Amino acid sequence: MIPKIHTSDQYNTSITYNGSFFLKLYRKVERTAHPDLEITRFLSNEGKFTHIPAFMGSIEWKDNKGCIVLGQMQEMIENHGDGYSYFLERLNNYIERLLAGERRDSLSERLRGSLADPAGYEQLPEELQAFLGAPAAGEARLIGIRTAEMHLALASGTGKDFKPESFSLHYQRSLFSTMQSLVRETYQNMARYKTKLPPDLQERTEQILAYRADLLATLKKIYAKKLDTLKIRIHGNYHLGQILLTGKDLAVNDYSGDPSLDYSERRLRRSPFIDLASMVVSFYEVAFEGFMNSRQFHGTDLKPLLPMASVWAHYMSGFFIGGYKEKTKGSSLIPQDPEDFEMMLQNYITQKALHVFNDYLRNAPQCLIIPQTILRSILRPAVATPSTPTPVATAAPVAVSNSVPVPASKAVSGTVPVPVSSSDIPVP
Repeated sequence: MIPKIHTSDQYNTSITYNGSFFLKLYRKVERTAHPDLEITRFLSNEGKFTHIPAFMGSIEWKDNKGCIVLGQMQEMIENHGDGYSYFLERLNNYIERLLAGERRDSLSERLRGSLADPAGYEQLPEELQAFLGAPAAGEARLIGIRTAEMHLALASGTGKDFKPESFSLHYQRSLFSTMQSLVRETYQNMARYKTKLPPDLQERTEQILAYRADLLATLKKIYAKKLDTLKIRIHGNYHLGQILLTGKDLAVNDYSGDPSLDYSERRLRRSPFIDLASMVVSFYEVAFEGFMNSRQFHGTDLKPLLPMASVWAHYMSGFFIGGYKEKTKGSSLIPQDPEDFEMMLQNYITQKALHVFNDYLRNAPQCLIIPQTILRSILRPAVATPSTPTPVATAAPVAVSNSVPVPASKAVSGTVPVPVSSSDIPVP
């Protein structure tokens, strides 16, 4: 076998062998079970989830103090790139249709469906279907279906490390307490960093300040009553960059979990809504990156069309959630009460958006429009309708400079750029 070393991953070094196998060597090791090895082995051997690079073996160092996992060997799946790159390409097609001057009346209408009760692609007007594109809609829905199958497989465990646990009011109150701390941290960070921001970005943080009452009211609903749902082992770092496209289908990669947590915390059972929220936010990130980094725009063309990024993200994340709900219908993974499902989805998306907001506030403040748009869509849906796009001239493309990388905690490839001027970005 001919080995080839890959070091581009932030957390691992991989060695591929003849395009058939890859050995993943972990750069961070702890004297406990590694969640990536643990979940990959379970899904391959017990969960029978086939949409994953299958587990082949592991390298472990054992002594009288325990075991340290150094790496694992997996089947190498032939793929054509990840979901993030795929949807960036589809987003570029969407931008091309906007700039071509095609009719876009349906884009400026009130958004159809909600995130918890999304409109299916076939339910949309033909004009809107043409703008969004059937391939992108179908892929988003497929990701939702495979995500549901992954969660159902993880919920099938019966051993001590995988057996699902029910929600309890005590656990739900602890969730709210954690979320309260996150809200407090967010507002403290805004006070700390606000004066360091340009005036227009200070105005953007003022928009978030107005949401505090709505935030707490939304988050408090998590313990209004006992929820009929489960905690399971989850992916934990779920985004479009973890989806490998194989041509006819897809595979879910890398179960290492949230890199900001130690291994013991990553192995805790949590709500599958954490994975759903992370993927929804990923759709919004790719949408705004596609617009803000597009070479198809002249510098002054971005402002009137940027609200269309949130339109695209609304529908793509809706197709994803629709596929997930279809596959999990009747299971105990999600509440059967539609209002409970909506409340949980809003709660976990709000929590994820606040984490993203704090990351961008410290590392890429020009991108605060992304979490702000998400929060507004959850907390103020009645005013989240996009404004009518202003016709724009299709001037010669000019590259947008000064790219700001996505914070490393997102583990997403690519960059989210700064617009030519931060004042070019409308406050949603």
